[in-house]
Amino acid sequence: MLINKKIIIFYVVLFLLGCHPVSHIIVGDVKTPISPSEVKLYIEFPIEYQTIAIVEASSEFAFKDPSIDITWQDKTDKIIERLKIEASSLGANGIVIKTTDNKNKQIITSDEDGTHIDNVHYKVGTATAIFVQ
Repeated sequence: MLINKKIIIFYVVLFLLGCHPVSHIIVGDVKTPISPSEVKLYIEFPIEYQTIAIVEASSEFAFKDPSIDITWQDKTDKIIERLKIEASSLGANGIVIKTTDNKNKQIITSDEDGTHIDNVHYKVGTATAIFVQ
């Protein structure tokens, strides 16, 4: 029975460490990864670029990248940071923000004291990861 508990604990820890609220859809040629600090934020597409991927990120708490963002600006900064990290892993040296949205969800828990409702506020964003010549 002890072995089964260790296996379950191992998978729970692995799951929690692996959670990271980012994803991508590759639509072009992936390049060699670069540092996230080299990724520039664009408000418009430059004249010459190659599209690499669509990247998505959330400001939700993640064990892999823990932070507690209070203000909407903090949440915006977090999604831009995560979008740049994801884009850089694909070799993109730029991102163009497509959308951002404020989200709310309710977490309902029950215990002997009754039912509790907690509101969680977070931000999500989508960008196009590009390579600028």
